Amino acid sequence: MKCSVCSSEINDKYCSKCGQYYNGGRINFITFLGDLFGSIFSLEKSFFRNIRIGLSQPKTLVLNYWNGFRKFYYSPGKFFTMASLFILLHYIFAKDFLGVSITSKASTQFILLSFNIFILTFLSFITFFKYKRNLYEHLVLNIYNVSLWTIVFVPISITLNLLNTSNFIEQFFFIPYHLLIIIWNSRAFDMSKLKRITYVILNLILFYGIILLLIYKFGEF
Repeated sequence: MKCSVCSSEINDKYCSKCGQYYNGGRINFITFLGDLFGSIFSLEKSFFRNIRIGLSQPKTLVLNYWNGFRKFYYSPGKFFTMASLFILLHYIFAKDFLGVSITSKASTQFILLSFNIFILTFLSFITFFKYKRNLYEHLVLNIYNVSLWTIVFVPISITLNLLNTSNFIEQFFFIPYHLLIIIWNSRAFDMSKLKRITYVILNLILFYGIILLLIYKFGEF
């Protein structure tokens, strides 16, 4: 039997060259259910594994992608897709994300997700300029980390909404949300602890400076 993808010989159930799985049996109810549930559980296993690595080893995901390796870990696009699905889930239960509302005809949470990615990309590009990573590499960095921490904080925000907590309590979590993203961004670069703290504080000040400027200019955010 030859592989339908690369035409290599298949000696067992997997192609030794491209890894495609082969099952020579006819499709029936059992194989259909097996493939369906196998895909679901495989996705869950892969998803939680990538989240765990993102939380414990953020540099691994980013450097792996920066260095040209693909398809073993989630791509930044897949992380963004998963974060968007979580945002959609959040939108079902609550209008505001961590007590913050944006006036828009589109989903307020999706606008917030995109806003964070682009603003933090610009700030990390300026702050870590001497590390010689281009704007697109910083975009990858921030898609990973903004998406990661959005996935983590969505359940927190939903829980706070279901408990009918005050808006002040919800907004309290907005600062840790950005702080963790900025810290995880800094962990992609090798630097001393003092320099890392300095860069994190600088990024946080610049980010909230932009937020305050937008509030001052438009009166709301």
